Amino acid sequence: MEEYPIPTHLKSIIKVNEALSDETNIDGKIICHCGCEVFKIMQNEGREYDELLPYSEQDGLKIIANCKDCGRNLLLFDEATQGFNGFVCHDYKTANDESLTVLRCKKCGAVDFSVVIGIEVEDKEQFIEECVNEAPDEFSPDDFADAFNWITVTVHCAACGNTDEWISLELS
Repeated sequence: MEEYPIPTHLKSIIKVNEALSDETNIDGKIICHCGCEVFKIMQNEGREYDELLPYSEQDGLKIIANCKDCGRNLLLFDEATQGFNGFVCHDYKTANDESLTVLRCKKCGAVDFSVVIGIEVEDKEQFIEECVNEAPDEFSPDDFADAFNWITVTVHCAACGNTDEWISLELS
C-alpha cells in the first residue's frame, strides 16, 4: 500500500480513496473510530473577514463532525492551526465551539451527512526549502503534509442523497 501524505489530524479518521489519491492529493471518506460514517457537521457559518483587524484576531474556519452513533466530536479542520495558513503562518484564532452552528442540507434541511475530504499537499521539497530551512527549530521535513495548501469538503445528505462540495478553500 502506498504511503499517502495525510495531515496528522486526519490520519485516524480518513479512509483514503486510492483511485483518487497520490503523493500530492488525498481524497477520502471520514469514518469515526467507532466505524460510523454519518455525522452532524458543525461550523462557524457566516464568519466574515474584517479588513480592519489583523488575521490573528479573527476566527478561522472551524469544522467539527459529531458522530451519529457514538457522539464523538472529530475535528475536520481548524484554519487557525491546520493547513499552510494555520500551521505555518499562524493566521487566525481558533473559533469557540459555542459559536459553531449545525449544517443543514440545502435540499431537504436534514442534518446527517457522510463526508469526503480532499487535500492538496505542497511539494515536500518546496516545504523543506521554504519552511524547514528557514525555521529548523519549528518544522521538520515530515511536517509537509500538515502544511497542505487546499482543502475541499464534500457532504452527502443521509436523508435525501444530495451531494454538495460545501467547502473549497485555498490555504496558501
